[in-house]
Order: sequence, then structure tokens, then C-alpha cells
Amino acid sequence: MTQFTISPPPHRRSKISVKSLMYGRIAALLIVGAASLLLFGTPALINILAAILGAVGTELVIQLAFKQKLTISDGNALYLGLLLALICPPTLPAWMAFVGGAFAIGVGKHAFGGIGSYMFHPSLTAWVFLNLAWAQNMLPESIPITSEFSDLLYETGAGFLTDVSPILIILTGLILIATKFIEWRIPLSYFLTTVILALFLGEDPSYIMQGTFLLGVFFIATETATTPVTKNGRLVYGILCGVLTVTYGYFAGNYLWGTLYALLLSNVVAPYIEVKTLPTPLGGVLNE
Repeated sequence: MTQFTISPPPHRRSKISVKSLMYGRIAALLIVGAASLLLFGTPALINILAAILGAVGTELVIQLAFKQKLTISDGNALYLGLLLALICPPTLPAWMAFVGGAFAIGVGKHAFGGIGSYMFHPSLTAWVFLNLAWAQNMLPESIPITSEFSDLLYETGAGFLTDVSPILIILTGLILIATKFIEWRIPLSYFLTTVILALFLGEDPSYIMQGTFLLGVFFIATETATTPVTKNGRLVYGILCGVLTVTYGYFAGNYLWGTLYALLLSNVVAPYIEVKTLPTPLGGVLNE
């Protein structure tokens, strides 16, 4: 008699796991972080370490306190702390970066049920918290303007750590797409929508091609827990991100804040987009 194994979905075998996804992204962001050290030096390194320590330490404390399985080795907390540090200015006091990392994990992640359950991107949640709590400290000393190709390679006017080398983010992002660590639909639709709308409104592309925007395109917007799972939904989601980014950037005159707030607002709409783009079941009607 043939025996069958009964188990919950998904049933498709894959070598890709949460751990491999996280460390693939971490490797890419470490390259961007290393570039920021060339411009900002020790302050950048201290803030990166502080945010990571706050994130990983908080995850460890929560899981020990509630007797949960320790998962810090999966790299998720490390990734979220590193990502947060890259969207902050190097002048931010290290203790604030630490608090931000702790907030990302304690409130942005575990308050919603842990990995895969959060509605808002934890790093974005922490960035908004820091921006509201210590607005003056979160202001960058300069706003990057990538008016020449050399600025794309190495932007000395970078305000956030991630703005140092836009071209580096593009390259690492494309590598992640090619290796299937990132799905291509959201980055493509987000990028094209933003550029086309901005040019239509007469915006200077040099104000758009910033590291923060590109980090949003390839890393933040593609967070699996906060984006639709349907293929059409991902295209719609990317378009929405682009529309909101240009709307905020055009009327507020700041594409740094425009990118991050647009992505946070898009997180709110993602579940609705997913429901509306679910395919109709074979032989039936999808319940709304």
C-alpha cells in the first residue's frame, strides 16, 4: 500500500529559505554600508553597529522572555537593523540608532506577531518613529543631487548612508533579481512609474536618482510580508509606490522623505491590492 505524507502547504521544494533570503540581502547591503564608510567614516560604522545591536538584542530578549524559539541566526533582525541604519544620517546619535533598532523589532515586528506577520515594514516603522521623536536629529546635513554620472558612482553630498553610491544599489539589486532573491515585478513597475511621472511633471531626474529611492525600489518595496503575493498585485503595488513617491516628492520637494513615506502608505493598501487581484478559482467565483 502506498503511503502519503500529509502536510500543510506550500509543497513546492526550494533551496531558498528565510535564512538564505536574509543573508543574501545582508550581503548586498553590507557592500552599500562599506561604501558609506568611505565618506562618513567612524560615525557611519558606529550607527550601523548600534542599530544592529538594538535590533538583534531586542529580538533575543523578547524570545527569551516569552520562551520562544531563538531565531536570531536567521538574519532577519540583523537585516532590519542594518537597513534602518542606512536610511538615517551619520550624525544621528548612536543611542538613537540603538533605540530605532529596538523599536523596529519590538514594535514593528513582534508586536504584530513576528516575521511574516507585520503589516508595516519594521525598518520603515522605526524610521518614522525616529523622525517624529527626534526630527532635528534625523535631518541630513545635505540633500544629494546626482547631476553627473560621477555622483551616481560616489555622491559626496549624500545625506543618508545609503545615498553614497546609487549605482552600487542598482548593481546589487539587479544581482539579487538575477539570483531570484528579489522578484522583478515590483522594482520594475515602481522605478518606471516614478521616472515617467516625474519627467511628465518636469522634474529634474537628478533629484530622483538618489540612493534612498533606489534602496526603496530594490529592498524596502520588495519586503515579502508587506507586499501582495499575486503577480498582477505586485505590478499594481509597484505602480502605487511610484505614484505616491512622485506625489510626495513633487509637492513637498523632497524625494528622500517622499520615498519612505510613500512606501509606508503603500503597505497599508497592499492587503487590499492582494485581495482584488486574486485569480478566480477554477469553476467558481471568488468571494469578495
